[in-house]
Amino acid sequence: MASSTTLRESVNNAWCFGEGGNRKSPISYRTGPLDYTPYVACKCGQKAALWISWSNNNPGHRYLKYYRVRSGGCDFIAWYEGRVESLFVHGLLVDLLDIVWELKKEQVELKDQLSDAVKNTEEQKLRMGRLLVAMEEGGHRDGDSDKNEMVQKKRPWLIAMWFAIAIVVVFKLVIMSQI
Repeated sequence: MASSTTLRESVNNAWCFGEGGNRKSPISYRTGPLDYTPYVACKCGQKAALWISWSNNNPGHRYLKYYRVRSGGCDFIAWYEGRVESLFVHGLLVDLLDIVWELKKEQVELKDQLSDAVKNTEEQKLRMGRLLVAMEEGGHRDGDSDKNEMVQKKRPWLIAMWFAIAIVVVFKLVIMSQI
C-alpha cells in the first residue's frame, strides 16, 4: 500500500480530526511519550517523544518527534516502526477512529445538556424554596386565604419537584463519576 503522503504531512493532518480544533490524541496513551526504550535522540540531542499518528493515511503508525516542538527546538521527525500493511487493519483503524471522534463529540454534547439540566434544576430549586417560604408565611396570615389556597394546591407539585431535583442530582453524580 503505497502513499505519497510524507510523514510531516501525515502528522500535521492527524490534528485536523478533532472537533473545534481539538489537538489531543483520540485515545489515551498507555505510556508516556518519553517512556520507551531504546533511547532515540533528536537533532538537538534530547530524547525524542514517541507519538501515534491518527491520520487516515497512517492510523496507529508510531513516530518520533521532538517533545517541545511548539516551543522551539529542532524539527526532528521519524517513523518509529513500519507501516500497517494490511488493508483490513488500516480500514478498521480508520473506522474506529471515526467512531471515537463521534463518541467524544456526543460526550461533549451530553455534558452540555447535563450542565443545562443542572442549571435549570437549581433555578427550580430556588423557585420552590421561595414558594415554600410563601406557604409557611401564608399559613400564619388570616387575610390571604386565596393565596394560601393556591399555595396548598401547589404543595404536591413542590414535593414532586424536590424529588425530581434529587433524582437529577444523583444522576449527575453517577454520570460524572463514570466520565
